[in-house]
Amino acid sequence: MNLNNFGDRLKISRNKQSQEKDVFVEFVSMLDECWAKTNFLHDHLKIDFYNYEESYYKIIEDLIYLKYGDEVGALILWYVYDRFDSDGNLQKLEVTIPGKAKKVYTLKTALDLWNLIDKINKANQNSNL
Repeated sequence: MNLNNFGDRLKISRNKQSQEKDVFVEFVSMLDECWAKTNFLHDHLKIDFYNYEESYYKIIEDLIYLKYGDEVGALILWYVYDRFDSDGNLQKLEVTIPGKAKKVYTLKTALDLWNLIDKINKANQNSNL
């Protein structure tokens, strides 16, 4: 394995916040793409990789919960696994952010998810002051 090839994918960012955002968006987008491919293989080609991939998804889910905690972890996994209904329609998410009225969100992209998580985290920080 040649580790020099990894340099092409490295991104250098000026600040930690934007670097974390970029990595998060890429990570969630790639996880979402992997899940979509798994489902395509199962639904359209009748190839079942669920049992084979289950442990990999479990590892990724555990790492998400370790990094982001229960509330945000559940939101990330909802985005990947459940934001589309069985007909392929994008579902809406009803969220109550601390100190604000309940609001309905439509998360089309991983960046939309990041922005919602950022709002929730900022509201939680403000309510803990």
